[in-house]
Amino acid sequence: MGANKIWLEVEGGGVIPAVEVALEKLNGSGDEIVLDFSSVARVDPSALRAMESLASTADEKAAKVALRGVNVEVYRVLKLMQLAPRFSFLT
Repeated sequence: MGANKIWLEVEGGGVIPAVEVALEKLNGSGDEIVLDFSSVARVDPSALRAMESLASTADEKAAKVALRGVNVEVYRVLKLMQLAPRFSFLT
């Protein structure tokens, strides 16, 4: 079966719902999830836990997760929480 590329737009404070949809759609090896963070100004601890869960599931299924349009503040938090290396970043 071919790889799936899944593109999801994250609405403002809706990181958790977007991650839940991504987890549902993640099938396995070769899949790529792209989350568009252009509308996200900040992430809270529950969003960080959800993103950690997504990264772990993607690792288990040999899938890739990319974050697009991440602002500097959100990137700093991801880096501080040691989550940044688990994602690729698109501009």
